[in-house]
Amino acid sequence: MHELHPMPIPQEPGLSIAMDVTGPFPLDRLGHDGILTVVGRLSKYAQFLPCKYYATALELPRLLHTSWICSHGVPEDIVSDRDTHFMSAIWTSLMQESGTKMKPSSARHPQRDGQTERAHQTGQIMLRTLIRTDQKDWVDRLPDIEFAYNTSLHPAIGVTPLELHHGGRKGRIFADLLLPTTADIDAACSPASVRKYRELLAQARANMQKAQVRMQQQANRHRVPCPIRVGDLVWVSAEEFAIEQDVSRKLLPKWFGPWPVTSAAGDEPDCPSFVINIPPHLTVHPVFHASKLATYTPAKSDDFSGQRSQDPPSMDGHQEVDRIITDRKYGSKPRQYKVTFKACDPDDTRWIS
Repeated sequence: MHELHPMPIPQEPGLSIAMDVTGPFPLDRLGHDGILTVVGRLSKYAQFLPCKYYATALELPRLLHTSWICSHGVPEDIVSDRDTHFMSAIWTSLMQESGTKMKPSSARHPQRDGQTERAHQTGQIMLRTLIRTDQKDWVDRLPDIEFAYNTSLHPAIGVTPLELHHGGRKGRIFADLLLPTTADIDAACSPASVRKYRELLAQARANMQKAQVRMQQQANRHRVPCPIRVGDLVWVSAEEFAIEQDVSRKLLPKWFGPWPVTSAAGDEPDCPSFVINIPPHLTVHPVFHASKLATYTPAKSDDFSGQRSQDPPSMDGHQEVDRIITDRKYGSKPRQYKVTFKACDPDDTRWIS
C-alpha cells in the first residue's frame, strides 16, 4: 500500500461537500428506494435525502438543488465516486455551469469518498433501531436520524455538525426550533456571536487537522511512498478490464501492460491516480488508482541464458487475427466469427464479435 495523503481541509463550511447514493431499500409510496447522502467536508453536517436508487440524469441534480443548494449555497467542489449518477453529461454540464468542480474517486477505490461511506453506515445503524419490522417506514425516519446525527458530538471537529454549520448555535428541539425569541435573533448577529463563531471555526479546523495527522500516521505505519512517476512503464491490474466471452479470468495474467504513465490525475488521499496510455481498442477509462498499478522492471536477458524471456509478446488483451474460419449469427445479436490468431497454435480457435 502507498502512503496516505489526506485531502485539504476546507476553509469554511459548505465550500466542499461529499455525496453518494446508497440502496436499494423497500419501495415507498412515492417510489423512493435509495438515500442520497450529502456531507459537508468541514462541518460534517449531513443530509439523508430519499431518492430513487436508479434515478434519471435530471432527478438527482434537482434533488441536490432543492434540498442542499437552496439552503446552504452552491459548493465550490463535490467529492463523489464514479457512479453513473455523477458522471453523466447532464450532471457534468450543470456543475460546469454553476462553477462547481467535481472530484470523482478512482474506480473501485472508495477510500476517497470515506465521509459519505461513514455517514451511510451510521445512518443505517440508526435506521435499524427505529424502523418497524416490515421496514416500510424507513423514509419517515430519515429526518429523525438526520437530526440525531447532526446534534451528536463529532470526534473529528470536537463539536456537533449542527453547531459548526449554523454559526455556533447549538441544536434545540421542537417549539424552541420553531419559535426563536427576539433576543436569540439579535444575539446571533452581535459582534460577540461573530467572534465566538470564528473561534469555533478555528477550533474545528485545528481538531480536524489533528485527526488527519493521527489518521495519516497510523495508516502510514506499514505503507511506502508512491514510486510511480510520469513517464514510467507500469502494469495495470487485470481486474480493471472486462473480459471476452468464453474466457476465464482465472487463467488470464494478473497484470496487463506495460504501458507508459501520461500524467497524474486528482488528489486521492492515499497516492494519486494516473492517466495510462492504454491501447485505443480497450474500452476502459484510462485513469487508474496507484493501488491498481505496479512498476514495470524489464527482465535481463542474460539472467537465464538458456530460457526464453518471461515477458509475453503482448499483454494488452489484443491479438492479431490470422484467418477467419466461419461465422454465425443468432437473432439480433452481433455476428460472431470463428478465428485463429497469429503467434498462437493453429488449432487454438475462438468465437469473437
